[in-house]
Amino acid sequence: MVVPKARILIVDDELAIRSVLERILQREGFRVVHAATGQEALESVKVEKPDLMILDLNLPDLNGEEICQRVRKDPAAQSIPILILTGRSTEGLSADCLDGGADDYVNKPFDIKEMVSRVKALLRRPRLYSSEDSIIQKGIIAIHVGERRVMVKGKPAGKLAPKEFALLKQLVLHSPKVLDKNTLALNAWGISAERLNSRTLDVHMRRIRQKLGRAAARYLITVPSIGYQWDA
Repeated sequence: MVVPKARILIVDDELAIRSVLERILQREGFRVVHAATGQEALESVKVEKPDLMILDLNLPDLNGEEICQRVRKDPAAQSIPILILTGRSTEGLSADCLDGGADDYVNKPFDIKEMVSRVKALLRRPRLYSSEDSIIQKGIIAIHVGERRVMVKGKPAGKLAPKEFALLKQLVLHSPKVLDKNTLALNAWGISAERLNSRTLDVHMRRIRQKLGRAAARYLITVPSIGYQWDA
């Protein structure tokens, strides 16, 4: 279920965008606060303590990537889900945002149903980010998020590359749900699966299995024509 009366911070310098989002989200039962600049956004994070932030990249003072990074470095705020709102189309931009700590992104102009769906999905996720004590534990595997370390039956697995770590973290976090290739590509690279080489995901999954070892590799399942699943 969605968090009752969750508070959402909208950060955008365009009044029209803030007004539209406010109407949409209030209609869905959310409480809404907003900011027009990066400095206002950082202050609102401290004062309002939002449950989620919708963050525009093009602000008059600080850019969205910098705000995202500052929030992720603040122990009191680092668990806030961040949904990037962007009108840019430069390839790789969204990947930079996701690497900086954003959880998802929506392009302008946005579809209302898609926006609401993304917001609700982020609010349902466990709040596990970069703090040193954040651990995703599922059966024999434990992912130490802050240390970017994977343990299998209490022993260290092979060191995963950044994209491999991102992919495994998403699969274990959402286990036993099957994640489609597009969802995985967006989370790891910030682009749709169709923009990746057709073998990229397969190669990364093969490397993950090798580094986990036989005891854990069998739980990383390929679901033909759909995606992948961690089912322990």
